[in-house]
Amino acid sequence: MSRANEGKVKKPLRKERVAKGEGGKKAGSVRRSSVGAEILEALEEVRDALKSGEPLAQHFTVRSYRFEFAARGYGPDDVRSVRQILGLSQPLFADFLSVDASTVRSWEQGSRPPSAIARRFMDEITVNPDYWRGRLRESIAEAETRRSTTH
Repeated sequence: MSRANEGKVKKPLRKERVAKGEGGKKAGSVRRSSVGAEILEALEEVRDALKSGEPLAQHFTVRSYRFEFAARGYGPDDVRSVRQILGLSQPLFADFLSVDASTVRSWEQGSRPPSAIARRFMDEITVNPDYWRGRLRESIAEAETRRSTTH
């Protein structure tokens, strides 16, 4: 334990104190409150902790998470494979990705690598191709509906 933490005890959330019989209420006599009231109570505890000027870790359990979302590399065959998973031509795949058809062609010929965002999107397509095929079907149906109502 560091010197700053010596003698200091983390205070459990009010809900936990009430459940244990602390805070002037009997154990087992927890009054059911609305979710909104619980949220407000928790926010007040955070406010008080911030006002104290002490690190939040002295008052609450603090966890940090790191996510890795880096997209993998895509060579010409990989790009073509993803496009074929969706059953699209180069121009339609380009429209789907909001890029120019010449961009998809350059990816598939190996003259330019796909951008990071395009690689990330292709990762998502590869993970769940049925979802993206369904999205394509929906888009086609919507476009056909718009076309039939405007003519």
